[in-house]
Amino acid sequence: MIEATLNEWKKWYAENRTEECRAIGKKREELDDDEVFIRLWNTQDGKPPEGGESFNAKAWKKPGSTPAPGLVIVTGKGEPPLILTNQKRREEAAEETKKWEQQKSKKASKAKKTDADKNESDEKAKKEPPASRYLKKPYQWRCRDCGEEFDATKPKVHCKRNPRQRAEVSRDSTKWFNQFLEEVKWTYMPHREISTGLIGVIDDEKADALAKEAGESLEKILNGEEMTAPKYFDLYNERTRYLRVSDLKEHSKFKRVINRIAGWREAKQKPVSKAPLGVIEIGHAFDEFLEGTFENIQSDDWAKGERVRFDCEELGVIVGGTPDLNFKGVPVETKTLRVFPHEVPEDKNQKAIFKYKWKKNYAKQAALYLQGVDNEFMLLLLISRESGAFTVVPVDDEAMAAMQENWVVWAEDYEKQLDAYKKLIDEE
Repeated sequence: MIEATLNEWKKWYAENRTEECRAIGKKREELDDDEVFIRLWNTQDGKPPEGGESFNAKAWKKPGSTPAPGLVIVTGKGEPPLILTNQKRREEAAEETKKWEQQKSKKASKAKKTDADKNESDEKAKKEPPASRYLKKPYQWRCRDCGEEFDATKPKVHCKRNPRQRAEVSRDSTKWFNQFLEEVKWTYMPHREISTGLIGVIDDEKADALAKEAGESLEKILNGEEMTAPKYFDLYNERTRYLRVSDLKEHSKFKRVINRIAGWREAKQKPVSKAPLGVIEIGHAFDEFLEGTFENIQSDDWAKGERVRFDCEELGVIVGGTPDLNFKGVPVETKTLRVFPHEVPEDKNQKAIFKYKWKKNYAKQAALYLQGVDNEFMLLLLISRESGAFTVVPVDDEAMAAMQENWVVWAEDYEKQLDAYKKLIDEE
């Protein structure tokens, strides 16, 4: 695999190298198991698979204790390290390096690069493709409410809300999409092959019949649509003015948001100067591609999802979110994954990864959405980004019980932050 959460990478290391392993980040950093990383292949790992990245620099700043800037390393005694990174950490490392070089240049005399130095830098750049790119001004924006798109150097409030910033899809990712669309055949598969035994999956004939009807309907629609690669995609921004459904699933995410949300509400929105490249960009652009495709569906059965809100009594707050679609009055949430486990039987880790994502993400999000609607179940639409295979799974709110237990604890641990947030909401 190329991209996974830190927890999934630790499981992979335990199964493939040694069970006695640990993940090391920056000095005194408390790592988040849900943070997503891509793997880097060094000389010990051999040639990377298609879509993977080589790494030809030093992985350790201080061997065994401090990784090089921008890296997280999973390591175990007597085994080679597993080198991980992501866009955010690479950008932070680049900024730190830039500051350090500026400080160094003030103290030391400016020295010109020799031809040998230049050649070495050029070779290194060729071997390591960039993880991000700078965006040109003016930046692209889209209103969160009406959807109007506009260009501006700085964000402008639209429909009384801060807009979403967007980026143009790079040439390499556009090329990937064009090839994908030339080869893809959208294929519906019954969900039982991958859903048996998973939390929240209901065993009900009517629900299964509706899921099958939705899957077969969508297969005909998608294969009959004329599709094009997306031109733009929304840049990820964790900042928010209101607690969202996605903030209540895991403690690490809730902690990060509730500790910062008051400051985010007071701060002015600033434009992002960089956009991701590679597998991270493709993931974001794929979501944009699906959103645009679903908006164009001409069908009486399918509709755009409607915003839901529910009162979280344990935390004393109201949270909201918007499922992607609606099929015959039943909410539908879309999730993309690289592959389904049965598509790569040689990769034994994919089954564990899928079960982990289902438990930590998919089932919880469905359960949360169901608190804001009258339905007893909703549908999860899971789509493979590599094959175009997809399935539709009927899910209830079984995952709510464990989350509610967590919220009771969080309400005590973050009482001050929650009170401050509620006060800001009341003052609006």
